[in-house]
Amino acid sequence: MKISDTIDLSRKKVKEFDVDTNIKVAYKTGKMIFGKTQVLRQLRQDPFKMIIIANNCPAELETQLSYYNSLINNNIYIYKYKGSSWELGLALGKPYMVSIIGLNDFGDSDLLTLKDKNN
Repeated sequence: MKISDTIDLSRKKVKEFDVDTNIKVAYKTGKMIFGKTQVLRQLRQDPFKMIIIANNCPAELETQLSYYNSLINNNIYIYKYKGSSWELGLALGKPYMVSIIGLNDFGDSDLLTLKDKNN
């Protein structure tokens, strides 16, 4: 009998994907724009690789995003962040509310796995 057979793996902690940490890493190493006006302006010219919106993002902004997304050939993946805009701002390390983030470059973060996981 091997030692590995006697170890109880049922209590092994499963490493959960930390969105907040990855947002911070993407902010430091990648390219992103946040704020409704800037994101919508950039969206018209050059589509993002991914968009993150806060849980309490205004409905009109979500409608605008889905409309712009329908006009683009290859749709942008929109991730609905579990926290409020305050929490999304804190994830970026900002002392204010951020309701939307547009990602151009993921940097060293693993945010791309969100797209694979949810599709």
